[in-house]
Amino acid sequence: MTDTLITNAHIFVPGGWQEGDILIQDGHIAAIGDIGDPTFNVQRLTFNAQRAVVIPALVNGHTHLSQTFMRGLAGGRPLLRWLKELIWPLQGAMSEEVLELAALLGLAENIRSGAGSVVDHQKITRSPSFTEAIVRAAKKSGLRVTIARAWSDRGGGAESAQAILDELEGFFGQATELVTFASGPLTPWRASAETLQKTHALARQFDSFTHIHVSETAEEVDMTFKETGLRPVTWLDSLGVLDEHCQVVHAVWVDEAEMGLLAEKRTPVVHCPVSNAVLGSGIAPLKAMLEKGINLRLGTDGPASNDTQDCFENMKTALMLARASSLDAAAVAPRQALEMATINKGLTVGQSADLCLVNLDSVWSAPMHDLDSALALCARVSDVQALMVGGDWLMRDGKLVTLDEEGILKEAQSAVKILRKKAGLDS
Repeated sequence: MTDTLITNAHIFVPGGWQEGDILIQDGHIAAIGDIGDPTFNVQRLTFNAQRAVVIPALVNGHTHLSQTFMRGLAGGRPLLRWLKELIWPLQGAMSEEVLELAALLGLAENIRSGAGSVVDHQKITRSPSFTEAIVRAAKKSGLRVTIARAWSDRGGGAESAQAILDELEGFFGQATELVTFASGPLTPWRASAETLQKTHALARQFDSFTHIHVSETAEEVDMTFKETGLRPVTWLDSLGVLDEHCQVVHAVWVDEAEMGLLAEKRTPVVHCPVSNAVLGSGIAPLKAMLEKGINLRLGTDGPASNDTQDCFENMKTALMLARASSLDAAAVAPRQALEMATINKGLTVGQSADLCLVNLDSVWSAPMHDLDSALALCARVSDVQALMVGGDWLMRDGKLVTLDEEGILKEAQSAVKILRKKAGLDS
């Protein structure tokens, strides 16, 4: 692995910004500051300190990679109708080969978006080979990918609890440094209490987590309340599942008591503002969550509902919707949006070299007054110049290194036409 020295940059560190250099050795950050001219051989990459920044690689905390073949299909439908009429038929028509191609396209998009880490809530699980297709794509990309293997033991397509547990345990045992696994129950109303408890215990045994859609729509909250007498977050807590190893995705329709529980249990909430807005699901109470100290991160959700995986758009939308819904221009600061997008990480010596380099010398961002605002409010994905994960470049000088972007796009255009016919959407 070649050592890399990035010089003359603005570097996002814990608590703020630092000017200087950053040295990467053996896949880790070896030094930050005024490093000078090292005597050893390095691959030099220089940016103007006034116009470029080095930040932690962004984290896309929730997506569905299969949905890259389903962009632009929300079409004014509410969540449940959209799923039944379009998304489920397309998912059912996907082969393993098409799923791998869709995942490669989605991972290429994440690289261009500056995301070095992705959580894929993998919904197509007709056999382990479909999850293995995502594994192959993830390994080709070089990204850190957690595959939250989706499951339901209630409703249409329900699996047996034992089959779910057996498959999860098998995948947990295959985890590598870059490709890991999680339990992905779809929603509270499609999961039994007993299986939730057993899968969560299994995830904790393997130092993993549970990743679940919760309270995305008001209708879903009503469904859980009518059945259990409890709101979804409270129900999860009653089962012993709500803890720091449980990731609650969406949380649009949570009340004060539920937010208190999320804060108390240190449960991460993955906020998906663009997707929630596109589907008309609502606006999560982000200001109140921040005030309560909830562990917040951002996710794009799948391209079928977003309709992209643009992490910069996600930052700005989170900030805008929180301010608009609370009628408070100070509800979320640009620094807070950036911290949610990076899971509150600044770059420090010793950590894995997962870096994103953003050029702020563009018509979107210049002239620059404030780095936080330039990134959270002005920068576009087209400004992402390079992405490094574990010391390896996945994109450099605006070009993907690990994936054949042109080839993936060409194959995807042909494959989606066949998929639509197979799903019955085209005659």
